Amino acid sequence: MQTPFHDPLIIPLADGYLGLSTDLRFTNVTARMSDDLLTWSEPFSLLKETPLSVLRHVNTDHFWAPELVKRGDTWRLYYCASRPGQTQSVIGLAQSDKPRGPYTYVGDVVVSQHSQTFTQANAIDPCVIADREGKDWLIYGSFFGGIRILPLGKDGFKTAYHEGNCIAGGNHQAIEGAYAYYHAPSDRYILFTSWGDLGYDYHIRVAYSQQLTGPYTDSRGCVMTDLDPIHIPGDKLCGGYNFDLPGFHGVKAMGHNSLMFNPADGQLYMVHHARPEGERGRPFLQIRRLMFLEDGRVLAWPLTYDGHPLVPADTLPERWRMVYLSRANRGVVYGRPVTLGQAQAVHQGDRIRMQLFFKEWEGYAYRQGPHVACTLISSDGEALWGVAEE
Repeated sequence: MQTPFHDPLIIPLADGYLGLSTDLRFTNVTARMSDDLLTWSEPFSLLKETPLSVLRHVNTDHFWAPELVKRGDTWRLYYCASRPGQTQSVIGLAQSDKPRGPYTYVGDVVVSQHSQTFTQANAIDPCVIADREGKDWLIYGSFFGGIRILPLGKDGFKTAYHEGNCIAGGNHQAIEGAYAYYHAPSDRYILFTSWGDLGYDYHIRVAYSQQLTGPYTDSRGCVMTDLDPIHIPGDKLCGGYNFDLPGFHGVKAMGHNSLMFNPADGQLYMVHHARPEGERGRPFLQIRRLMFLEDGRVLAWPLTYDGHPLVPADTLPERWRMVYLSRANRGVVYGRPVTLGQAQAVHQGDRIRMQLFFKEWEGYAYRQGPHVACTLISSDGEALWGVAEE
């Protein structure tokens, strides 16, 4: 049985992995522990009690999308609570000297009021990231006012008295769950955002910037604040898929990711939730490896973490099922039968290039356990995933 996870965040600790998520079956901010990233404990509470400011502002003791960062010897827990469908929300800060808590409320960081215009920033989905100089910033927001960025002081609270600059979305675009990452080899920041209906066509897009505060652009040069729906800003990193192979299950509504560097294998992983295809089932956890091309563009591995390392595939099977994750298609994409000959594939080491669907693709191919798979990206920022038929 898959453990319910929504808006997941995983923190590696000396004695295991701490997993935080949204779980409205429980009050308080909840977390779980795991030894192997595959099986998880029962949830336990992190906050000592629900802050009075949350009860007064949104009248709930259910929390969404927690963020956890360590600064010095202090663990800072950023949590949010909201009235669904409104911009009446709050992002608060609690602190502890232990990652598993208990955490003590310190104060509210961002508070948003509801209005009928739905145009202001919404105080949900916090992400805290340090820039090149080590200064912290808060990225937050969703539908309505878009994704915003605010500077934070050394105490963890904002130092600007406004909503922050908009770096993605706006004007009621279906965007939320932002997460930023600094890729040192390319000296660029990567902005991950989730788009669409969280129960149907949720998917993840990425864009890049030399500065943390933006502007963020995709592979076509399209800015993430572009409001033209035809442009569909952002490179398509992942979305609903079904390889249509025995032993593989269809997945939809992939989104709200964070990133985790796993010291056990020295690899970077994307942590997100998804739902089973064909039903509005509970969201479950998916962990998948991230890879980068020489230019710093990111690719997601098509197979989820199962404990097996990725090893080079000396030779590739001829028959594959390829999932073309086009920017315009936001539903579940089915695998198409393709041969490497048809795709004019060139394989050398772990690198693979091919021509398919009137595009040129480049990426990587590996074996994970019993399966050989590949992940590729086109010059205009669309994704291609493949699993070999063996």
